[in-house]
Amino acid sequence: MLKALYSTPAALLLGVALALIWPAGAVYVGWLGDVFLSLLKVLILPLILVSIYAALAGGADLRRLGGYTLGFYLLTSAAAATAGTLIGVLASRAVEPGLLDLGQVPAEALSDGFSLDRLIASFVPSNLFASLADGNILHIVVIAIFAALAARGLAQAPRQRLTDAAEAVNALLMRMLALLLRLAPVGIGALVYASLAGMDWAAVFQLRPFVWAVLAAAVLHGGIVLPLLLLAGSGRRPWTFAAQVRLALATALATASSSATYPVSKEVLEDRAGVSPRTTSFTLPLGATLNMDGSALYQAVLLIFMAQLAGVDVTLLQALFIVLLTMASSAGTAGIPGGGIAMMAFMLDLLGLPPTYLALYLVVDRFFDYPITALNVWGDLVIAAVVDRRAADAPTAPAASTPA
Repeated sequence: MLKALYSTPAALLLGVALALIWPAGAVYVGWLGDVFLSLLKVLILPLILVSIYAALAGGADLRRLGGYTLGFYLLTSAAAATAGTLIGVLASRAVEPGLLDLGQVPAEALSDGFSLDRLIASFVPSNLFASLADGNILHIVVIAIFAALAARGLAQAPRQRLTDAAEAVNALLMRMLALLLRLAPVGIGALVYASLAGMDWAAVFQLRPFVWAVLAAAVLHGGIVLPLLLLAGSGRRPWTFAAQVRLALATALATASSSATYPVSKEVLEDRAGVSPRTTSFTLPLGATLNMDGSALYQAVLLIFMAQLAGVDVTLLQALFIVLLTMASSAGTAGIPGGGIAMMAFMLDLLGLPPTYLALYLVVDRFFDYPITALNVWGDLVIAAVVDRRAADAPTAPAASTPA
């Protein structure tokens, strides 16, 4: 009985209940969630660096592994952005233009050109220490891949010593993670309690059509598209797999950080779902920065609603432009709570919408940041399982049972 109460689902429910019944008490326990999240973040960058290096320098087939990973990421991001755009176009008709006083823009604003210069520049690190200090995961991924490819040209002896050292550090970090996850129910419960206690629900429900549009697109992509991909691509049963990785999904839902969830995702995929460490070490770090299905879907719906509020009729060509824009921008969204603010401001500028429209994003993002992050992580987990079956050197069968 005590074990059942001390579990992640129970902690989530308790956090929600306390937020509704006694929101004032969140200030007394919120620090527990902050400590748990901070300890998770400590493990992120070193774990990504050594796991990618060990996987690639140790002889992983980068061409096959990378090809499958990037291909599936592109496929699911396109599906998510398309679903968000189509549902957004249909649902936005229920919102009257000018419902919110955010400023009007001309109809031709959405036809402006799109430049990828800023997005491409974000992929290339210029200062290793600055990247580490800023917690820029994408830069760390690039550096790790570069170092691993360079190591393949070394003599066997130094190359093996470097690989052994990376694998030893990786084992130590995973052990630290295993110890930390024993505190997961406490940390996750405190995070949910603190987050929901200060939620402005009235502001969210003023835009009910938008809320329903995001939920419909999320259910379509996360509940139908991704499970079908998992079943067809790996042969795994979606419900069984979801149960095996539930701790990662709960962590994403509680922290609103795909980056902080990375260590948990790696642990549950390897220990509970039987996915190869070589696969998780390559796919998950890339997924934490490049595969943002939930963000692509959510941003597409939001941009469509912004256009409707501005009195702009979105044409088919403009809708296609929004799909491409959200696919590209979601790949550059920071994997931290509120990480999409800077990217959303960038997209508003590209679309010709005034900066005042960022206020709408800020109103709804606090609510949607949590489930959208969980959808991002769900996409990463599914693709890791599919790639493991398709491209890993020795595909691993699904785990026979689900640990409690």
